[in-house]
Amino acid sequence: MDPVKERVIQHIKLAQIIASKYFNIQGASREEVLSEAQMALVKAAMAYREEKGPFAPFAGTVIRNALNSLFNKQLRNAKMVAKSLDETMDGATQFGTYIGNLGQNIADTKRDVFQEVGERERSKELKRASKNLSSKEKEIINGISKGMSLSEIAKEQKVSKQAIFKILKKAYVKIKNVIKIC
Repeated sequence: MDPVKERVIQHIKLAQIIASKYFNIQGASREEVLSEAQMALVKAAMAYREEKGPFAPFAGTVIRNALNSLFNKQLRNAKMVAKSLDETMDGATQFGTYIGNLGQNIADTKRDVFQEVGERERSKELKRASKNLSSKEKEIINGISKGMSLSEIAKEQKVSKQAIFKILKKAYVKIKNVIKIC
């Protein structure tokens, strides 16, 4: 079998999973998003070179880039429609009634898709990694997430700041080993 076709068949689920996180793009149907992801997978399979590393991470990046481009295109289109409505309807009247600026009623669709998807992925990975942490480690990380300093956590736990630091360092190593960061 052709290696490009084989890679596409083996990784079609990857494209579907990534696409599902982009189904909320305004102005784009689910089918359009899925189609864009699948086309990006085919492009990735054709451009892939084995010496550059594993295919799945490469394909994931290509698919996300394509879907982010689709999002940006839809955002530009929404802004152009809003602008044209502002220009044509500002101050217009119909049957003697002031219509006003219709563009003001269009919702702002600006979102940072990169950040939103990244946060979801990191959240899933951290939940998976937190299963390996002790209750003490979870308490300390919870305190840090609330904005507490190590001194404040140490005071609350009735231990030294250094003890908190050591526990936190062990927790970080456990998390790092699970999600393979740094």
